[in-house]
Amino acid sequence: MTTTIEETQLAKSKNYYKRAGMNKVANVQLPEEVTNNFTALAKSNLKNLRNDYIIALVHAGWTHVSIAKSAGLSNEMVRIIIGKHTAEPVPPTLVIPEVPKHEPKSSLTIHALPPAELLARLKELQPIAQKVRSNSPRYRAEAEEYSYLLNEAHTVHGVSMYRLGKLLGVTTSGLVFRLVRYGYKTSDGGSSVYRQIKASNRRATA
Repeated sequence: MTTTIEETQLAKSKNYYKRAGMNKVANVQLPEEVTNNFTALAKSNLKNLRNDYIIALVHAGWTHVSIAKSAGLSNEMVRIIIGKHTAEPVPPTLVIPEVPKHEPKSSLTIHALPPAELLARLKELQPIAQKVRSNSPRYRAEAEEYSYLLNEAHTVHGVSMYRLGKLLGVTTSGLVFRLVRYGYKTSDGGSSVYRQIKASNRRATA
């Protein structure tokens, strides 16, 4: 299926207005003053001036759809006029409004990241800290340091739990669970799982 130049232009204009916060070209209407001008031109049977006005609006950046709706014509008729009519400048009384501008691009969100040295140490400690089992004193020191540094990355450096999880390859809930277990966060859920580890186990790593 071959795409016409008009269809390509219409597709571009749709994207234009979408970026401006206007989802449908049909909803982008010319001001009422323009519609009134077209009505007056039609009543006076000034077709050449009407056609001049249509082309002036096209040159100003308005879409065929918007112009057709304001002029009370079909999209096909507007296309024919643009293709066949040799336009003259329109008088100042026929206002040519500006097309709605693009919304300014919002600045990219910058996500806080932990210092490189801190992240490297977290990655080094992570596999060791995950080996802690039950009441065993093994790997407790690494688990304590790992949890402490997680909390530092989150509270001091402003790194979100989601971002930390992505950087470390673990779930957000897993990180929250650890920080609750090591006393850096509290759990409002009342779950027996989300509670701090025994003080005796923590003292064993001192």
